[in-house]
Amino acid sequence: MTINLANKYIELTKKEIISYLKLVFGNKFVKKYSDMYIKKYIEIRYYNFYDYDTSRTLRKKILDNLRDLAEELCIDHIEDREIIDQMCIFFYYILYFDNVSRVKSIEQTIEKIYKLRKRVLEKEEEEFKKELYNIVKEYKKEKEQLLDRFNQEEFFIKLTNYPKKLNIYRVNLKYNIKFPLVYSEFAINKAFNIGLINEDKLLIEYYLVANRVLKDVLKQNFTREYILEFTDKLLDKPNKLKNLLNIIDNNAIKDKVSIKLKYETFIENKEKIYELMRNGYKITIILDNSFKPDYKNIESLATFKYVIINRDLKKYKEIISYKKRIKNIIEI
Repeated sequence: MTINLANKYIELTKKEIISYLKLVFGNKFVKKYSDMYIKKYIEIRYYNFYDYDTSRTLRKKILDNLRDLAEELCIDHIEDREIIDQMCIFFYYILYFDNVSRVKSIEQTIEKIYKLRKRVLEKEEEEFKKELYNIVKEYKKEKEQLLDRFNQEEFFIKLTNYPKKLNIYRVNLKYNIKFPLVYSEFAINKAFNIGLINEDKLLIEYYLVANRVLKDVLKQNFTREYILEFTDKLLDKPNKLKNLLNIIDNNAIKDKVSIKLKYETFIENKEKIYELMRNGYKITIILDNSFKPDYKNIESLATFKYVIINRDLKKYKEIISYKKRIKNIIEI
């Protein structure tokens, strides 16, 4: 079974937050409020939800939403107002542990938390600082090891911008493997791009792209998008297909990637592809000469993430005349 990198990384973040809050509050820790704050935080930090005001930084957006949540909880649970407010205040420091707010020294941040804990909770165990440092250090190490698992010397992805689409990248898996000279470059490329090898190399490509998207998110870059390769043979291999899609089955990844298919493949496998779309996977369609540019077909193009049109198509001019209606078009 394949690994879902984003799910594992986010799960580590959740565990780190819980460990931190439990250490801070001890027997005053309340799981239901912790879970609510964590849910809101993950939705914004990793999934970029609630992005109504694009002028706000990620940090401000997180803080604003956490404050709003605290106010709502205080109204609904007035008897727990004190602990709700306290948990919100200490939750802010998660931003220093999770690459949202820059910090010169993690020790200085821990010292601030220690002093705040002493003032707000009247707790001042000296070993608190050491325990918190170990928590932060251990989870940082686990996260780095998780990301490093997908750094490979043998394979890498080449990213190419589509014309006039600066933040949309075509993904092409490349290899850095030495073959005996007896094999020609043509023979190597042919073997690398057909049949089962082609299907299996998609696993590597999807892992590398998932890793790339997650690193974008950690750097607070939510604008880059990647168009992934695909082989239509997988549509008849449900187990293999499920295994492949599991790699990108996370909202943070799904939002930034789309799967590239030929229009002919879509026509032959409509229900299977619609099922993928219902499950949240975005599809980029490559129009071919089988596409008939009538009103119904033109309108249906809005369901795809992007529509790639080659200028060599027989009916290119007729299709492009609908450009104002096809808002998601990419011309190549």
